[in-house]
Amino acid sequence: MSDPIYEKVYHKLPVFLQNVAVSVYGLKLRRQRYGKLFHRYTEELKATEWHTKEEIEDLQNKCFRDLIVHAYKKVPFYKNLYDSHGVNFSQIQNLDDINRLPVITKNDIKKANTQVISDEFQAENLITTKTSGTTGTPLTVYQTLESINLQWAFFWRSRIRFDLSINDRHLMFGARMPVSQEQNYPPYWRHDYFNKRVYISTSHISRKTLHSIVNFLNTNQFVFYTGYPSAIYVLAKFIDDLGLEIKNKPRVIAFGSDSVSPSQKKLIAKVFGARIIEFYGMVEFAGTMSMCEYDRFHVDHEHCYIETEKADNPESQKLILTGWGNKAMPFIRYDIGDYASPAKTNCPCGRHTDSYISIDGRAEDYITTPDGRKLTGFNQVFKNARNILEVQVIQKNIEDVTLKIVPDEDFNESDKVYLLKEFRKRAGKQIGVKLEIVESIPRLKYGKFKSVISHVE
Repeated sequence: MSDPIYEKVYHKLPVFLQNVAVSVYGLKLRRQRYGKLFHRYTEELKATEWHTKEEIEDLQNKCFRDLIVHAYKKVPFYKNLYDSHGVNFSQIQNLDDINRLPVITKNDIKKANTQVISDEFQAENLITTKTSGTTGTPLTVYQTLESINLQWAFFWRSRIRFDLSINDRHLMFGARMPVSQEQNYPPYWRHDYFNKRVYISTSHISRKTLHSIVNFLNTNQFVFYTGYPSAIYVLAKFIDDLGLEIKNKPRVIAFGSDSVSPSQKKLIAKVFGARIIEFYGMVEFAGTMSMCEYDRFHVDHEHCYIETEKADNPESQKLILTGWGNKAMPFIRYDIGDYASPAKTNCPCGRHTDSYISIDGRAEDYITTPDGRKLTGFNQVFKNARNILEVQVIQKNIEDVTLKIVPDEDFNESDKVYLLKEFRKRAGKQIGVKLEIVESIPRLKYGKFKSVISHVE
């Protein structure tokens, strides 16, 4: 629903036709994600997650060797990269030798354009998705249908551990705009009937709308909530402040996309009375980690290998990802900009993969509007920005915000207009917006890019 013309027409439709439109789009996604391969992969993964350490090592080494041969022979970007670095493949026998290969970044991939696509595939026959932009530089990722089915099989294996199913009715706190910013009356949600999903507008969560939202939740039963934890926290905080109660409690809340603090997570669990689970993943499908019953993040070893590099914080380390789940566009030694804290002991769950205590450095602040709304999900704004390398939102007071922009060489006045228009769709017209063109945007102490910084209490 990111096409401007589609959105304009969509928001003029009556609610019941908007529900139809959301459901039709949902059917397209369901067919793409949950094909026959998805169900086969899911069954296989439920067995391989109990691999022994030796089985994990053997599998990863074989997949890694196959990957680098494929990348060098079939992907122009990697052939040029490895030739320019003088890589000697005879010295690379297994994953112990992976540091002989150069580390790549999102900018490297972006500059290479279609050179990152394997010669075995035609770009027009692949499925494209853009990264969220929360790390500053949106990237177009090309995938095969097989890869997408595998990616979602990993995603759902993590949820199956907690007795969830793709057929469970659930509530989605996402970044898309199912409800127009101009609408100031309920319903603030739309239905995706094919996926048994209700998509709530996170930009409409406020004290003013709270009673209608809580009434909706108490007259509907959802097995789980999912989406931006920062948006779920905003709702929980309003409910707690006003002493309201959620009577139809979800069984699970599945976090994704951004992070909240331990105290915020505790409040969410208290208000909704649900088990909280998390999954670490990304559009690139370069490396994923799934939470177990003991709240550890386990590397999904069947499709990736994850290295760590020391950071300024001794407890947190930088993640370098290598994934072989998508032959069309593989990522080898990919510095995604994320940090995590490795576990120092074996996990009581009995799985033998490498595991992590926490994923660090992904937290995203809110923007607070003058009418009291707290907004998240600005990744959709950055994702569709044109001729912009990086964008950061900074709010020093409740009246206005500053958008820091690192432009590329083709950036012009129409790109400014488009960016402001996309921002206004989510933030409304009450808040002031200033654009500031800069050469670069400072990173956090771990080197992590933060897309939203708020100094408003």
